[in-house]
Amino acid sequence: MPRDLQQGLDHLDNLNLCASYTYAADKADKDGFIDCFTPDATNDISSFVKALGSAGQEIIGQFADERGVVTGHDNLRKLASLALDAHHVSTNIRIRFIDADRAEGCAYFVVFTPDEGRVEHYGRYEDELVRCPDGRWRMKSRKDIAIYERDHPLPHNYGA
Repeated sequence: MPRDLQQGLDHLDNLNLCASYTYAADKADKDGFIDCFTPDATNDISSFVKALGSAGQEIIGQFADERGVVTGHDNLRKLASLALDAHHVSTNIRIRFIDADRAEGCAYFVVFTPDEGRVEHYGRYEDELVRCPDGRWRMKSRKDIAIYERDHPLPHNYGA
């Protein structure tokens, strides 16, 4: 298959990966959520730990290390178990291929609450994406960078 065509298909696969992540997070679909990650993946949610303070650290500390990094499928499954009752929207998704089996992804996200449709938080994702032995793309790492957190003011340029 010509490289340009394969890269186009890989780009679509990675866009679908981003959508699969948000749907799985919203539905607390633990299997769907961890299927977005490699078995040894990390998800850095440290900016939310800082934004939420001690209450957030107590909850997130059940599955994340002291820095706020969640590692491996077992801990990612616990993260996915949180009942967020929210609606994620990912936008401005950019995929940059490093080689045929590795890419970097970046996207902005907005999370709405179902109550009045208010913005709960927003920020951006920074991803390390890899093609796995089964041919599917997954996240080897994801960093969630909080830019705004409702009810928890963040310093100016916090997510910069």
